Amino acid sequence: MKALRSNLIAPLVATLAIAFAPTIAFAHGKLESAEPSVNGTVSTAPDLLRLTFNEDLEPAFSTIKVADAKGAAIGDEKAKIDPANKRVLTLAVPKLAAGTYSVQWAVMTGDSHKAKGTYKFSVN
Repeated sequence: MKALRSNLIAPLVATLAIAFAPTIAFAHGKLESAEPSVNGTVSTAPDLLRLTFNEDLEPAFSTIKVADAKGAAIGDEKAKIDPANKRVLTLAVPKLAAGTYSVQWAVMTGDSHKAKGTYKFSVN
């Protein structure tokens, strides 16, 4: 009887794992693109950072912070969700001098999953 149960349970568990694997793999917000690009260099300082994610974002729980090479915070604006595309988070920044900048982002997606990350870009 035990052998029969395990012969039935193992294939069922395997089938469920395969069926739900795509859902589990894509359950968290992921940065798809950024302007300026991740580890990119721009010749003209941007006045707006634009981060695009793979899921709609919750505005109250989605932020972007920018710091210069010494770690000093740049600007005091709050990040905003693009009203035309809820997967896009933007941040207006003041005029940036030549140098390297760190971007730290944290988001919550519509299904309440949180994600965060950092990247750098440079201005020539």
